[in-house]
Amino acid sequence: MLEEPTNVELLTAENAELRARLDEAEEALHAIRSGEVDALVVDGESGPRLFTLQGIDAASNRFRGEMLAQVGDSVIATDGDQRVTYFNVAAELQYGVAASDVLGCRLDVVYKQQWSRPEDEMAMNQALHDEGHWRGELVHVKRNGESIFIEVSATRLDLEEGPHAGMLSVIRDITVRKQAEAALRQNAGLFTLLIAQAPTGVYVVDSQFRLQQINALAQPVFKHVNPLIGRDFCEVMNILWGPEVGGQCVDIFRHTLKTGERYISPSFSHRRQDIGVEQAFEWETQRVTLPDGQHGVVCYFNDVTARNALHTSLREQAEKLAQADRRKDEFLAMLAHELRNPLAPMRNAMEILHTPSANAADRIQARVIIKRQIGNMSRMIDDLLDVSRITEGKIELRREAVELQPILTAAAEVAGPEIEANSQILEVNFPKEPVFLDADPTRLEQIFGNLLGNACKYSGPGAHISLSAGITSDQEVVIRVSDDGIGIAPELLPVIFDLFIQSSRTLDRAHGGLGIGLTVVDRLVKLHGGRIEARSEGLGKGTEFIIHLPLLVTPPPESLDVRESPAQDAAVRLLIVDDNKDAAETMAMLQRLRGHQTRVAYTGPDALTVAEEFVPQVVLLDIGLPDMDGFEVARRLRRIPEMENALLIALTGYATASDRQLSSDAGFNEHLAKPADLNVLRDLLLTCTRNADSQKNVTASK
Repeated sequence: MLEEPTNVELLTAENAELRARLDEAEEALHAIRSGEVDALVVDGESGPRLFTLQGIDAASNRFRGEMLAQVGDSVIATDGDQRVTYFNVAAELQYGVAASDVLGCRLDVVYKQQWSRPEDEMAMNQALHDEGHWRGELVHVKRNGESIFIEVSATRLDLEEGPHAGMLSVIRDITVRKQAEAALRQNAGLFTLLIAQAPTGVYVVDSQFRLQQINALAQPVFKHVNPLIGRDFCEVMNILWGPEVGGQCVDIFRHTLKTGERYISPSFSHRRQDIGVEQAFEWETQRVTLPDGQHGVVCYFNDVTARNALHTSLREQAEKLAQADRRKDEFLAMLAHELRNPLAPMRNAMEILHTPSANAADRIQARVIIKRQIGNMSRMIDDLLDVSRITEGKIELRREAVELQPILTAAAEVAGPEIEANSQILEVNFPKEPVFLDADPTRLEQIFGNLLGNACKYSGPGAHISLSAGITSDQEVVIRVSDDGIGIAPELLPVIFDLFIQSSRTLDRAHGGLGIGLTVVDRLVKLHGGRIEARSEGLGKGTEFIIHLPLLVTPPPESLDVRESPAQDAAVRLLIVDDNKDAAETMAMLQRLRGHQTRVAYTGPDALTVAEEFVPQVVLLDIGLPDMDGFEVARRLRRIPEMENALLIALTGYATASDRQLSSDAGFNEHLAKPADLNVLRDLLLTCTRNADSQKNVTASK
C-alpha cells in the first residue's frame, strides 16, 4: 500500500511548478520586451486565443506599424491597468499625440470619455464582462480640450484563468457625420414645419413613389385612405380617382420627378371613386430635395369645389340678370308704346268734342272712347303699382269671409262688354252649394278679372272662354279659366308668371299689355295661400289657368250683407287741394256737376286760408304737396275749431298699411290711392251728408 504524500511534499512540488512557470513567464516577458515575438497564443477555457503585442520601443513596433499604417480608424490597445500598449498612426493623427509619448501611459493622458447617460458606461462594462465585446457612441475630449464624437468597437483581451488583461479599441471620428445628422434633423424639422404651416394642402411623394408627408389641410382629401404614410402613391391615386384619371396624375408626378419641370394643373374636376362625389381642385407639382438628400415631388393643391359652385351660381345669376335687364328694356319700350296708344284716341275724341259740327252721336261716341281709354290707362298703372308693392312686400290683404260665386260673377260681368265686342262665348259653371274663402274680395275679383281679360284678349273673335269652379277632397277650391285662343309656347310655360314675360312680342303689338298682369295674379294667389299653374298644348291650342285656393274651414252662419248703392247725391262743401292744377280743377268741375260746392287750393298755406273762410265739410287733400306736405296741412286743419269734425280724405299714390297709419295719425278719416275711385268718393260724400243730416235732426229735437 502506497503512502500518501505529506503536506511538505505537496508544497515542495507546487513550489517547483510555480518556479518553472515563473521562469517561463520571465523568458516570455524578455522575448516580448526585446521584440522577439509579435503575438502570443494563450490556451483558455474556450480554446487557444491569439494576442498581438506592441513593445514600448520603436523597433518592436515596425512590423505592426507597417501593417496598420494604412488603417483609417484609430486602433488603441490597453492592458488591465488601462496603460496604452498599442497606438497606431491613425490614432496619432486623430488625437494629436505621438505613439512614443503615450505608450505605457494611462489612457486618460490621450483623452477623457464623456457619456450622455451614466447607464451607457455601465452597459459597456456589462457587455465587455458578459460578451467580451461592445459597440457604441460617445464623446472624447482630447488633450487640447476639443470634443469629438466617436464610434468605438471594443474587444476584451483575456489571459488564461485570469482577469481580462486589457482592451483593444477601434475608434472612428464621427463628428462630421453627427453634425450632418443634426443638420438633417434640423432641415427635416424645418421641412416638416413648412409643410404643416403651408396655406394650402400639401403632400410629398419620395423617390420610391411612397407618400412621405401630408399636412392637416390635405388630410380631408385622403381620409378614406388608411394607412397613408408610406403607402404606394399609385395605389392611393387609383383609390381616389380610379385607374384612368389616377394613372394620369401619377404620370405627371413621374415626369416632374424625372425632369424637374414644374407642372400647374388646369381646371380639374372629376368624380371621386372613393366617395362618389365630384370635386374640383387647383394643383401643381414641383421637384424638391428631401432631407435624406434624395429627390421627391411636392404637390400643392386647393379644393375649389365650393368656389367653382359659387362661380357657376354667380354666372347663372349674371345671365338671369342680363336676361332680366333685356326684359326690362323691352318692357320700357312696351310701356311707352302702351301709354301712347290711349293718348291718340283720347286726343282725337277731345278734338271731336271741340268741333262745332260734331253731332250728338259723335259726341257720345267720343265720351265713350275717352272713358274706355282712361280705364285702360288706369288698369296699366294699377298693375304697375301692384307688382311694385307686392315685390317689395308693401301690400296687405284685407281678408274677410267671402262667398266665391259672387266674386266670379262680378269678374265675368266686368269682362262681359269686351267679350261681347269680340263675339266671344263665355261659359260659366259654379258649384251649387255656396263656397266661402278667407280672402280679400277686391283682390280676388282682380285675379279673375285679369285672367278673363287675358282670355278675351288672346282668344280672338268668336272664341270660347270657360270659367268654372269645383271643390276637391283636399279642402280647397279649384277655379279654371280656359280658352281656345293662341296658346303658349312650351318654352314660355315655365316662366309665364315671371315679370315682363309675354307670349307675343311682335312689332304690331296686336294684343297690347305690359306683361305684368300674370305676375300680379301669381303673387296675389300666393298671398292668399294658394297656387296657380298654366297649361297649354302649344301655340294655337288654347290656354288653361288653374287656381287652387284653401276653403274657409268654418263658413259664416249667414249670408254677407250687400251694400246698398246710394240713391242720389247730396250737396256738401268740398275743398280740393292738389298741386296738379288740371287734376284739382277737373275734380272740382265734376263735383260741381254733381251738385257739391267746391273750392280749390294748390298749396298747403292756401288750403288753410280757404278752409278758414269756406269751412268745408270735406277736404280732398293731396299728400305730396311741395311746400307743406298733406300730413302737416291735416294737422293744422284739425286745429281750426270749425274743422274739428270735417271729413279729411287723403289722396296719394301710396296705399300700404303703414301709409294708411301715417294718414290716420295726422288726422285723416279716409285714405284713397290715386287716381281716386269716383264711386268710392261718391259713397264717402254721401256718408258725410247723412251724418250732417243726422246732426241737424238731433239739434232740431233739442
